[in-house]
Amino acid sequence: FGPGLPAWASDRFPGRSHLAAAMVGSSETVIYLDIDGVLNVGIGDNGCTAPLLLDDRNYKMAAGAKDLSLMARQEQDYVEKLLSVANRAIGEGEPGTFLDYVCRGKEHYSDMLLARLAAIIRSAGDKTNVILASNWRKEKYRSKVKRLEKSIAKHLGGEFEFDGTTDIVDEKGASDRLRCIGDHVADFCAGTRPSDLVRVLVLDDFFVTALSGWSCNGTKIRGEADVESYLKRCAKRPGVDVKLVHCYSEWEVREGLRVEVGAGLTSERVREATGFLEPGNCVSEDDLQSNATATTGRTTYKSGATWAEVCSSSSKVATPRSRFSTILAFASPMRALSRAKIVPAMMAEDDSACE
Repeated sequence: FGPGLPAWASDRFPGRSHLAAAMVGSSETVIYLDIDGVLNVGIGDNGCTAPLLLDDRNYKMAAGAKDLSLMARQEQDYVEKLLSVANRAIGEGEPGTFLDYVCRGKEHYSDMLLARLAAIIRSAGDKTNVILASNWRKEKYRSKVKRLEKSIAKHLGGEFEFDGTTDIVDEKGASDRLRCIGDHVADFCAGTRPSDLVRVLVLDDFFVTALSGWSCNGTKIRGEADVESYLKRCAKRPGVDVKLVHCYSEWEVREGLRVEVGAGLTSERVREATGFLEPGNCVSEDDLQSNATATTGRTTYKSGATWAEVCSSSSKVATPRSRFSTILAFASPMRALSRAKIVPAMMAEDDSACE
């Protein structure tokens, strides 16, 4: 499984080793999966590693805010960013807005994006290891990961469990995440035969970070190619192909207010991933839309949904209080953050402040 496999995971995979080590000239695939910004939409918030989560509660609070002038500047920025993301056209040939990816209820992942992850895993074939690279891999989130695994299994139509995790360390940002993935790639490839072909697929938003202005172990990152080259060097052997699908977008909301977004598995990013795994056989937009509808049975918010329309779609969500006194839920991982005197969080009891 490589380094960093927690006790709860190793107990569920007794005696299992790398499939590629038992085969000569085989092809092995490793998928490194981030959660926040990949299976949900997270809005970057300077000063904290946890992004603001696009979920039904936060959207309702933002859409119901009537007078931004009564709010503190930071609260205004939160509302403007969230509404800008919710109403932003996804683009790249995909209809709708990012509100279509909204998380509902207590689980901080989107059913639509889970269905797309399942399409990627199916494209990878049987000899595939799915490695949890998210902060969700920490032991204290074991129960949440189990629920996520069950949800993924539902979309796959069979059993699913993560094959391991990257090393469990305190990650502060994009360079730490890339270093952890690189370390796992090195250990994984060390357990394969020289004749084996290894495909490495990374699905990550790197803490809602652009691929510029940072480095990892001396490698300057200026784009996807730099990340892929770094991971190939970590493998320390030929026959390794690497693809990064960077789930990130950014734009200017207004002059002086820019938003960075972990934009999730858009249909274009799914095509990138499946095109890497099955060249010439990318998943089509029609396949993605029909599969998501058939497997989730979800109720979606139409693009540009009004406050009343969203409220009526989920009766279990609490009615917002006056002004903006109760918001915001934050992701990374499935958590709420209390901002003293600014944004008291309305989340589960086991959620805590940003680390």
